[in-house]
This record gives sequence, structure tokens and C-alpha cells, in this order.
Amino acid sequence: MLKYKSIGIIGARGIGRIYLRELSILGIKKIFILGKSYKQSLRNKRQLELETNIEITPCKNINDFKNKKLDLICICSPTNTHLNLINKFSKTKSKLLVEKPLFDIDHLSHKKIDKIIKSLFDNKKKQILTNLPLIEYTKSLKSKFKINKNKISKIYFKYYTSGGHSYKNIAIDLLPHALSFLLCFHYIKEEDVLINYIKMKKNSWKINFQFKKINCFFDFDQNIRRKKSILQIKLNNKNFQRIQKRNINRSIKNIEYIKSGKLIKKIKNPMSESIKKNIYKLLSSKINKKDIEIQKSLIFLMTFFVNKDGN
Repeated sequence: MLKYKSIGIIGARGIGRIYLRELSILGIKKIFILGKSYKQSLRNKRQLELETNIEITPCKNINDFKNKKLDLICICSPTNTHLNLINKFSKTKSKLLVEKPLFDIDHLSHKKIDKIIKSLFDNKKKQILTNLPLIEYTKSLKSKFKINKNKISKIYFKYYTSGGHSYKNIAIDLLPHALSFLLCFHYIKEEDVLINYIKMKKNSWKINFQFKKINCFFDFDQNIRRKKSILQIKLNNKNFQRIQKRNINRSIKNIEYIKSGKLIKKIKNPMSESIKKNIYKLLSSKINKKDIEIQKSLIFLMTFFVNKDGN
């Protein structure tokens, strides 16, 4: 299916390298890339071709990239560039897989965000998907440990990373993970949520809220000196922790496990599964109603939480 598709990546460093790895595994032989400058893209080409068996073709500018008439574009550039790029390609036939969050909600009114969401999703085109690997992680958690959502009364979601964000930007960066986890269990609207408190510091953002008689606590922390991310989820009194065995070679995916007490279960790499499934959904036009609803709900809930004042 992918062999004869034309695919491009905007922002081929960082997270974009993971996309290249996955596309290489899926059999893609040629990729178009667009970076901050053509000179930088040429440098990236030489390095990236050493890491994969993909032929890398740098594009000189956005118009050069657009003229390739790509079947799929993976947007892996900084969040504040997403919306502008989405708008540039929304009237083309290219399908768009966008790294989370879909766009930067900071400084946008609720009315403006509502308008953006309608323009992106309230049509028959079904062109866009946000990459949300915690959906695949949650599916593994539910199946491996037989989680019954109806018995959950308390949720604690702890995510400590090496990101460099601060204050509410930590929430903008990490809320897509926590919210996509929740949305795999329950469809949540703003009117369902009662916020007890938000505590915000330079390196941390925490929130306690209730919905549908479930008490929920998100605990986010970012520190660029942190060597290893911590993802811990507690459902009622049962703890679940992600364990990653990292590979020195970044072109090889991490091996992933979930640990609960003495029980350790291997799972499929959530990032790999998410990228692969989203690509197939986009290229085969199999985006469903639930995919759209999760994306819309996630953005509305992010806006609702982030716009509340921290204490």
C-alpha cells in the first residue's frame, strides 16, 4: 500500500527521526523533507540517510514541498507552526498526520478555537489525524491487565519528562497524553468537569478535578536535566508504570513494558503502533467518528484546563 505513495516530513529532526524510522520499517524508499532552511535540510539528508535505508530529498521551501503533491505529510515541527502549516495544506489532497498537540491553543479565545475546530473537522474530507501514542498505550494496558472502566473511581496520571517547557506550557505539551488516556475510557465534555484546584510552578503543573464521580489528578513535571521520563498511572489503588529499554541506536525502537506490582508485561511500542495505524487510516480513508471526536474533545478540554488560573 505504501510502496508507491509520496510522503513528506516537515521537521525531520527530533521526533521526525522516529517517523523516518517507522516509514523505513513500513517499506518506504523515498521521503521529501522540509526544514528551517535548505542548507539545514541538506545536512539532515546526509545524517538521516546513514540511519535508514530511505532516499531523502530535501525541498528548498514550502512551495517546493507543496508542488510535490504528496499523498501524506507528517508535521513534526514546533507546535506554534502547526496551524499555519495545516492551513497551507488543508485545501490540497494531501493527508496530514500531526504531532501532538494539533495546534497551539495559547492566546486563542474559545470562540476562535471553536471556529478552527469546525474548519478542520466539520467536513467530509477527513484529512487530519493527531498522533496520540497514549491511545495505543492505553489499549495495551486495558487488554493486558483487563481493566474495567466502570469500576474506576480514582485516576492518578503522573508524567515527568525532560522537556524544556515551563508553567502552563507544560500543560499544553503533556495534557494530550493524559487526556487521550482518559478519552479511551470515557467521553468527557467540559460541563462534566469540576476542577478542585490547579497548581502551577515553573517546572510543574498539577490539576485535581472530578468527572462522572471519578476523582482525577494529573501530575506533570519537566526538567531538561532529567535523564529518563517517568510515566506512572494509578487506577484506584493499583499502580501501573511504563518501563522502557532504550536502544543506543535511535533508528531502533525502544522495547516497552508495563509493570504492576510483580507483574511485568511486554507491549507493542505505542509510538510505532500509533504512527503505523494513523498512516494506514489516513491513506485508506478509514478515519472514523471516534477518531474525530477524540481530537475535538481533547482540544476543548485542553483549552478549558489551560485557561483556568493556577494557584
